[in-house]
Amino acid sequence: MTDDREIGEDVLAVLLPLLQSCTALRTSEPTRLTHRGGGLRVVLDVQLADAPTVTVERDGAPGNVRAGRGGAPAPRRRAYRALPPAG
Repeated sequence: MTDDREIGEDVLAVLLPLLQSCTALRTSEPTRLTHRGGGLRVVLDVQLADAPTVTVERDGAPGNVRAGRGGAPAPRRRAYRALPPAG
């Protein structure tokens, strides 16, 4: 949001109640992210109030999969660059 934490907190103090009071929106509590320079970064989830809630869970072993030919899943392969010759 800003490199000045005080300004960020002031903006959040005004903006958050406005978002939370809007009946057309559903707003989560803010998550403050760490910032090296001491500023403020905030993340919140804002959705339409009448939108359906969807929960997704992973099933099976972790791994990236993409569609192959014919729609069948094909494993994703990672490409590595070769190291330069020594010397």
